[in-house]
Amino acid sequence: MRNILYICTKDPQDWNALFPEKAPSPEMDLSVLLIQHGLNLRPTQTSQVFVLNDEGGEDSRPYESISYQNFLERIFLADLALVI
Repeated sequence: MRNILYICTKDPQDWNALFPEKAPSPEMDLSVLLIQHGLNLRPTQTSQVFVLNDEGGEDSRPYESISYQNFLERIFLADLALVI
């Protein structure tokens, strides 16, 4: 089973809250970016963090807010990190 860390931002301006720099280019490894900027990760009202199962279906569990330690545990367990 693959562990996918999926961060969904409904508002493009959330990038400014999640990461202090510009939104990443498509070529950038987002998991590396997330680890590099992990200390700056702050929950926003329009953002949600999910860990998806291999299917990404009904078994997906939402995490509305996570601590930095939780974030590190999940990103290192993740095979793939998606940010939209």
